[in-house]
Amino acid sequence: MVAAALLGGATIAPQAYATTTFDGPGIRTDVVDAVTGEPVTGICVFAVPVFTFSFPAVCPTRSDSRGRVNVSVPDPGSYNLFALPDSGSQYGAQWVSQVGGTGTQKDARWFTFSADEVRPGPTIRLDPRSMIVGTVLGADDETVTNGTVGVAAPVADGSRDPRYSPIGDKGAFVIDWLGPYEWPLLFNADGYPYQWSGHVGNRLRADLVTADVNAPPYAYQMEAGTSVSVETADSPQVPGKLTLLNVSTKDPVGLAELADKATGASLMVLPRQQVKIHCVCDGEHRWHGGTDFSSATGEPIRANGPQSITFAPPA
Repeated sequence: MVAAALLGGATIAPQAYATTTFDGPGIRTDVVDAVTGEPVTGICVFAVPVFTFSFPAVCPTRSDSRGRVNVSVPDPGSYNLFALPDSGSQYGAQWVSQVGGTGTQKDARWFTFSADEVRPGPTIRLDPRSMIVGTVLGADDETVTNGTVGVAAPVADGSRDPRYSPIGDKGAFVIDWLGPYEWPLLFNADGYPYQWSGHVGNRLRADLVTADVNAPPYAYQMEAGTSVSVETADSPQVPGKLTLLNVSTKDPVGLAELADKATGASLMVLPRQQVKIHCVCDGEHRWHGGTDFSSATGEPIRANGPQSITFAPPA
């Protein structure tokens, strides 16, 4: 049985940790202090498909008393590893690269599986935790309300990154659990679309911000979005949900509830990106123009004013 802990920072006594065994493909590696080389117990390590990223609801596996960890993956394919210490740890989070930690998934090590095989991974070398402090303003220099800053997109059910930082009354935010690397940051606030540092919808193209306790505050100004109206072909008889996902990362970039018998919904979306549209309609999962993410139709989000998209059945 794998010990689990909520990713918000709950802890479990070290003796409770157990290293999972493999029922399919997986990665076997060790977690150590980057300076001393000593094993580190209780570090959450999980795998995600290449170029996608979201936090699991609970930690699937943790390093044992000798720093060893076995990370299972669900299916053949390509994966990256993310190491997430508890929020009170002296260590910072990292993507696992070949030689150390990194803050961008583009530089993370790939693990590719064609069958139920177990692969050795590079030793996970944990650096001390660092932080990013900054300020956020609205597009017209106004104070933003109900805002957040994080490093992971929301999941399709609308829940937020469990490690997000709220934006304070004066626009200030602090993210204090990161490894000392360069990270993309996701900004969101009432009246604004989800947007990554650099004003992009694609996390892999975001400007990177260094986690450094000695760095000056990072200043970010929100960009107004484009109003996108998505019309459904029929009127769902029960409430549902529309999700717009970036075509490169599958990160949700727009979320809207469908009211009972509604014919569509409007969303604020950052322009200059391409999206695919998923609908939970009448309890069914439907894709605009296809039967899954791969076959769905990509729609460009333009910067020159409102646009309307009619949700189409598979071609």
